Amino acid sequence: MIYVSNLVVGLDKGLDSPQTLLDAISPFNRQVGIEFFVHSYSPQYRREMEKVPLWLGTLPRTLHGPFIGLEATSHPESPAVQRLFADYRYAFQVAQLLGCTHLVFHSNERFVSVAEKPSLQQQCLKNIDTLLQVGSQYGVTLLLENLALPVKGTPIFEEEEYLELFQRFPTAGCLIDMGHLHLAGWDAERVLSTLAPRIVGYHLHNNDGYSDGHCRIGDGVQDYNLFFSLYRQYTPHADLTLEYGDDHGITTDQLHEDITRLFSSIK
Repeated sequence: MIYVSNLVVGLDKGLDSPQTLLDAISPFNRQVGIEFFVHSYSPQYRREMEKVPLWLGTLPRTLHGPFIGLEATSHPESPAVQRLFADYRYAFQVAQLLGCTHLVFHSNERFVSVAEKPSLQQQCLKNIDTLLQVGSQYGVTLLLENLALPVKGTPIFEEEEYLELFQRFPTAGCLIDMGHLHLAGWDAERVLSTLAPRIVGYHLHNNDGYSDGHCRIGDGVQDYNLFFSLYRQYTPHADLTLEYGDDHGITTDQLHEDITRLFSSIK
């Protein structure tokens, strides 16, 4: 399944542009759906999120977990981690409301120094374990996304450590963000071939090689033809989500163009 992330209409606006999202997916006869970010930081956003079933109907949907104002490396006994768990519990409830069985997870938002990494990594692992258990109570699988962004300092999980997560957590699913993978300099074929049985989906966007720009797949230095080749070889049934930022003026026609390219490239 192919999805368009609601990031393209801007998270700061809540979900007050549903027609833009519907127009993006409408020509594709239910073969394209919408990925929604679930956030609790704004009462307006929560109200708009809970209205989604009214206008989405039975169209395909999937979910990205909360991250604004949250930190998954927080100490397991801190107020910050209690907020993390509360926001994720709300997200799991939204998943039930929308009939979604997966929820994407970010391992950290804060900058991490080399000295801090060991303790923060251990705290993150404990929190992942807890969220996996809570998610199972709602019938929702947590998808661990790769971050390792240079702007965040030392990666909480380097390439090898990220691969090991899926041995440590047998019930976790995998979401590969190809823009993040490119910025981190990871070996795409190694990651995709190793994690193929666990990969549920991908986030697709491009960048300039330095910042996490969330540009169109054809607007940047990353070679998506290579990705499509690896996708067909290792994970031909995984979901694909165009996760474009709202700061690029991307139009509905451009979304249609990129969705059409995806369909032609993954056959």
